Amino acid sequence: MKKWIFFLTVGICIANITTAQSNNYFQDLWKEQPELHTTTSDAPFTVLNYKVVRDFNVTRKDRSYRCFQYKAIYKSIKVNTRQGADSLHQIMLSFEQNEELVSMRIRAINAKGEVINLDQQVRTIRMPDSRKVIVVRDFGLAPGWEIEYELIMKILYDLSGSDYLQSTTEVENASFQLIAPASYSFKVKPTGGLPPATDSTSNYLRFYTVSARNLAPLVYNELFYFLPQLQRVDFSLDQAIEQKDTVRSSWQHFGQENYIPYVSISKPEYKQLEKELKRWGFLQKPMPLPQLIYQVEQYVKSNYTIVDPVYTKETFDIISILKSKRVEKAGMVRLLSGIYYLLNVQSQILLMSSRDTIPLVPDVVVGEVPKNILLYFPQVQQALAPTEMDSRFPCYPSIWSGITALRCRDTLIGEESKVLTDFITTPVVPYTNSNITLEATLNDWNNPSWEVKQSFGGYPAANIKAAFTNSENNQENKNKILNVLLPFQGGSRRPSAIQLENEKFTNIPLNKPVLLQSTLSTPNLISTTDGQTKLHIGELVGGTMSTALQIPPGDLPIQLSFPYYQEKRINITVPAGLRLTNINEFNTDINDPALGYKIKCTQDGQQLRVFIIEWYKNADITGKSKQSFKAIQQKVSQLQKLDMVFSK
Repeated sequence: MKKWIFFLTVGICIANITTAQSNNYFQDLWKEQPELHTTTSDAPFTVLNYKVVRDFNVTRKDRSYRCFQYKAIYKSIKVNTRQGADSLHQIMLSFEQNEELVSMRIRAINAKGEVINLDQQVRTIRMPDSRKVIVVRDFGLAPGWEIEYELIMKILYDLSGSDYLQSTTEVENASFQLIAPASYSFKVKPTGGLPPATDSTSNYLRFYTVSARNLAPLVYNELFYFLPQLQRVDFSLDQAIEQKDTVRSSWQHFGQENYIPYVSISKPEYKQLEKELKRWGFLQKPMPLPQLIYQVEQYVKSNYTIVDPVYTKETFDIISILKSKRVEKAGMVRLLSGIYYLLNVQSQILLMSSRDTIPLVPDVVVGEVPKNILLYFPQVQQALAPTEMDSRFPCYPSIWSGITALRCRDTLIGEESKVLTDFITTPVVPYTNSNITLEATLNDWNNPSWEVKQSFGGYPAANIKAAFTNSENNQENKNKILNVLLPFQGGSRRPSAIQLENEKFTNIPLNKPVLLQSTLSTPNLISTTDGQTKLHIGELVGGTMSTALQIPPGDLPIQLSFPYYQEKRINITVPAGLRLTNINEFNTDINDPALGYKIKCTQDGQQLRVFIIEWYKNADITGKSKQSFKAIQQKVSQLQKLDMVFSK
């Protein structure tokens, strides 16, 4: 990237090109006397036009301030119904840290065709992370009105990007256009079924265009990550030619520039780090490699504090970090990478996005996408998140797992060290590791009190440990966590004799589960009417979480946070002479290669036993397995409402 910055800042001089000027991009759309549009849609409102322009013809002055492109957006919206008018009461536009607003104008057109200027209602809010949000509210819209806005911004440092064309609202006309000097070539990749980009040149300029009509809305569903499914256009500068100079973009170059600062540690830093490691008593005894990786991460994250970077580099320099115990995120990567190197533990750097946003695409170098980092250990094929203080090996944030990552490592070729890059899929913790078990026993029918044993491993354990570790021994916070973990709704049980074990991050690895034992009094559990006795057990059998029956349509996947396995054993001593009359409703077997659910209920005299097993092998559920998932959800929903009915 540094080479790109120098080349584009100093070396390029192109004459007779059109540079970005406010209000020049959409003259055919933004008219002095606008005409109202007609629609036949019964949707609350319709996006009439959505246009995005990326312009790489940057003025010398702006280029000197590291502005590499302009971005212009035009959007017009037609209000169709009263519901649409009531719901469209504000517009919020967020800007990334490298985006600077140049100009904006916004107006409404009422049903009579009269223009209402809304520029004075624009407000700017600065967020805690230094990003800015523009808010425009109180339009006072009515059915038949239209609202349109146009904005132009400068994009700093970036030679690539991604633009969404689809949204939750139908779009009649959408287009993306990239304008650049003719000596530039770009990779432009539309996604989600958008047509391919056209490439043309005219008057020393190059144009890439993607156009689409009547884009259907993507309806939000909590069962899949929304943003990656939206139709969008990814683009990146492939090469730029100026006289005899040619510069090309590649993930190899990107990986090298990001990798080297993390692993380039000076000799004084290494010497100080060696002294520090000799003080760590737990390193003096041999242990399995996974345990060593965990112990180092646990010690560092328990004794060092993540802070914002400082201009003196004290939070980046390892010698200063060891003294102050304060470290910025980049410094934490350097620190952990250096420690594992000294311990002869091979580690590599993975750069990637996350499952809920734009994915890393190997053939388009969008440098803003891989914002997250993992240390990957090829000997065990697992990873840790050095900058995430609430995660522990091997359970880094699950939203980063199972996706494409750029792997960076170095090797010696002759006497020269070279950085190697390739693409791999971030490791996924096996579903059997993220296990949840429950055993509940009811022996006294007249005094319905349950003895409950629960265990949590893998990701459930990591999440619980993070919650308890951050509770700071506050009893109210602890009670809130327990209220989520214990079976039955809070109002239908009275817990006592609660015992927790391994509920915080310690030297004990995540392969040892969190244990929770409790006694739960459920006085309203049993009722008798008309000669029938009912045991209100639905919340124990089916759980208390709401079930999702709205399965994503078409090829859209069902996306779980992580693969997992759950098992329940329920033991009940029934009074002599009582038989479970609806036992068949507590017996189901749903089989699928990717997931499964089984509930088996048996009664032998006074002993009633219920066994439940539920498992999801993969985080993404596709194809015919989606219907199996729906069948499980329907069965669980039924069980949550179901009573056990007994009669003599």
